[in-house]
Amino acid sequence: MKKVLSTIALVAYFCLGLVYAATASQKEPKQNPRPPELDKPGEIETTSKPAPNYLFPDNSSKTEAQLIHKENAIGQLKKELKLRQINLAQYSEYLENKKQRGGNIIENLQVHPKRLVWVVEIDAPLGIEVPQKNGQVIKFRKSSITIVVDAETGRKFDTDIVETP
Repeated sequence: MKKVLSTIALVAYFCLGLVYAATASQKEPKQNPRPPELDKPGEIETTSKPAPNYLFPDNSSKTEAQLIHKENAIGQLKKELKLRQINLAQYSEYLENKKQRGGNIIENLQVHPKRLVWVVEIDAPLGIEVPQKNGQVIKFRKSSITIVVDAETGRKFDTDIVETP
């Protein structure tokens, strides 16, 4: 009797499975059907991404006269610091130069790659002390300092300090 009930239950489950498979395989109309023009063989479907909205957009069309003066980008240097050079460059050029020097790249995604920046290079032959937010001071020996300043607003984007031999 138990074998008969087990067999009936097994056959019932099998039949239910077939009924489910048959109804599930029936095509239902898609809610968002694919446009037929995308079904042409050999074409690649691409998705368009929205254009990024930069907090600091491209300003590469501006002339140097429309930007802050390079003297304002560096401000007043301490007497033991020596200005090596200051160059106007695009933000992407600065990142590429930093990569070539072996620095860690942390790109500011709020800055358009073509944004103009002042790249300021300073020598600290006697070293430099940098105060931290927690009140401690970090001391660097003879160092090279690179500061990246937005050429339009004067806002500092990056500061790198590397000890030199």
